[in-house]
Amino acid sequence: MGSSNGRRQIKREIPDVTILCGGTSPEREVSISSGKNIFESLKKMKVKSTLFVWDGNFEALESINSICFIMLHGSPGEDGSVQKFFESKGIIYTGSDSRSCEITIDKLKTKEYFESMNIKTPKWSLHPEKFPCVFKPRFGGSSIGVKIYFSSKEITEDKDGFYENYIDGREITISVLDIKGKPTVLPILEIIPRGKFYDYNSKYSPQGSTLIAPAPLNIGEKTGIETAALKIYEEIGCRGFARIDGIISNGEFYFLEINAIPGMTPTSDLPASAKADGLSMEEVVLELLYSAMRR
Repeated sequence: MGSSNGRRQIKREIPDVTILCGGTSPEREVSISSGKNIFESLKKMKVKSTLFVWDGNFEALESINSICFIMLHGSPGEDGSVQKFFESKGIIYTGSDSRSCEITIDKLKTKEYFESMNIKTPKWSLHPEKFPCVFKPRFGGSSIGVKIYFSSKEITEDKDGFYENYIDGREITISVLDIKGKPTVLPILEIIPRGKFYDYNSKYSPQGSTLIAPAPLNIGEKTGIETAALKIYEEIGCRGFARIDGIISNGEFYFLEINAIPGMTPTSDLPASAKADGLSMEEVVLELLYSAMRR
């Protein structure tokens, strides 16, 4: 997987890689951090690459004619818009296609998919019905805009989102990576945030959270979660990689959402899960490039 022969092969087949990051979403800085991390990994492998910090202007993407490593978080990079653009131009890119991104960027549509697959997910409504509850923006990531309400008196004017039953339990995240063409569940990660929940600061501050990989799970829990995660990944048509978040409470696992382009910063979850499986960042990057080439 990470052999010198494999590295020589990919360098020969891919003379240049463009890492696309930035964008115009509130996750712009996270995207740039992810992009720089990928860029450094490619430099270590002596793969010719360019870091493209995008300003959201689609005309600027016309200059890309090499394989594109998409490291955009939020809209328009993670909602299928950029993927559709590259599909129309015949540009090879990493990650899921436009259809899958359109599903995963929309938390309500994702929950509907969970329900159609008989995957347990917290109940939700457009208005708070019981407390405590969690308000979540319908679109976007990095926990931006997420709030926990313990009474009706705390409710503020929330827009473009929904209210989910609060589940008190252990925060778990499952990373799936295509390895040699096969979706593979990496060691499941348990997250212990320093704050009340796994918010933006907990995710991206150096000491914001404690990550435990592999998570302490019994065989039944581990097998059940892995089986459901692969079912979700394949049913929605994810490609390359994805991260699926959830909560374990009273012996039950509740799936929350899917990230089609997981963060790849030095403190991100997927690299931590990969490391627990003995995979370096460089090996993860190679597998994502191999996956893109198999389209």
